[in-house]
Amino acid sequence: MTTFAEKIINPLSEWYRTSVVKSFWEWWTSSLLEWVPENKRKLLFPNTEQIYILPDGDDAKLWIKQDSKVTILPNNEVVESHWWHQLNHHVRSTDIKSMVSYLLSPEDVLIREITLPAAAAGNIGSVLQYELDKYIPFNKEDVIFSYQSLSDAENAEKIPVTLVVVQKSLIEKIEQEISNKSLQLAAIDVNVSDEKTPKAMGVNLLTESLRIKKDWTKVKVNLVFFIVLCLMVWFVMFNSLENKNQKIERLEVLADQLRGQARRAKLLETELEQSISAANFLGHKKTDTVSPVIIINELTRLIPKNSYLTRIILDDEKVEIVGQSDNANALVPILNQSKLWFEPSIVGQVMPDARTGKEKFTIKADLKLSEEVNDEA
Repeated sequence: MTTFAEKIINPLSEWYRTSVVKSFWEWWTSSLLEWVPENKRKLLFPNTEQIYILPDGDDAKLWIKQDSKVTILPNNEVVESHWWHQLNHHVRSTDIKSMVSYLLSPEDVLIREITLPAAAAGNIGSVLQYELDKYIPFNKEDVIFSYQSLSDAENAEKIPVTLVVVQKSLIEKIEQEISNKSLQLAAIDVNVSDEKTPKAMGVNLLTESLRIKKDWTKVKVNLVFFIVLCLMVWFVMFNSLENKNQKIERLEVLADQLRGQARRAKLLETELEQSISAANFLGHKKTDTVSPVIIINELTRLIPKNSYLTRIILDDEKVEIVGQSDNANALVPILNQSKLWFEPSIVGQVMPDARTGKEKFTIKADLKLSEEVNDEA
């Protein structure tokens, strides 16, 4: 069962495995370790070796991978000749942590190259579990699958995924044989090398319950050390901050006095600006806009006797008139003769009034500024 921590860590681990951060970290740490003496390096930073079990008929060959070099595990003449005895003896006698993987032949597995939506990048396992029938010709209850996501272009809509599927009966048989030989596997992988030297694909087909659980001891210890370090830093900084706070308090008293004087000066300045703005408002209003009296007088002069207005709406920018006329469309060129507004136009449809026999209309026009009216005059 997936724990809450694994739900958070697994997507991050998947992203880290295919990101450039991993490559940079491996290069950076290896470069730093070269500065550490070899005897101290082995003591402080022990390496991890990878042991491959490669089936060979009824027997098996053992390969060991250290520092990117893969060699055959040398036989110990004191130990029995069976390969599992040799492996058990090597794991118990070595000071390096050994991770044992069983490598399947490519003929025993089904490998498919598929693509998934980029939105599934953080939950590929669940998506494949749900859609596995689309990619394999077997019943998904009879197989075990794993996958390997490949790095792709940033912001791509699809991500390439290598799907590896194997019969569950084969995995259960291997797990039973390994258990009978008192061995513990870290993974069941696939040998993808065409040469005599094996090369693991990088997937894990081992049953989830049999996998080696991640040891959180070092993480917890490092977390405790980090908390202690933070507390020590806080204690040192607290004494320094206390002295600075006393000095700041004295400066704040002086700053409050200066802020009070600045506030009073700002209020006086604001009152002066408001007074000037109020004094100039009517003057600007008169010079910038045409008087409503002039607009109404212009409408009275231009509207013919066979027309009348029922409503006049005025604001600083527009004039709108509503009324009735024998010929509403003829009012537009008549009103267009005025220099007080721009080209008027009928808004909406002209509707006949059955009661009066006239046409109902609404005409709007943008008002000109007072300066433009004076220039045209």
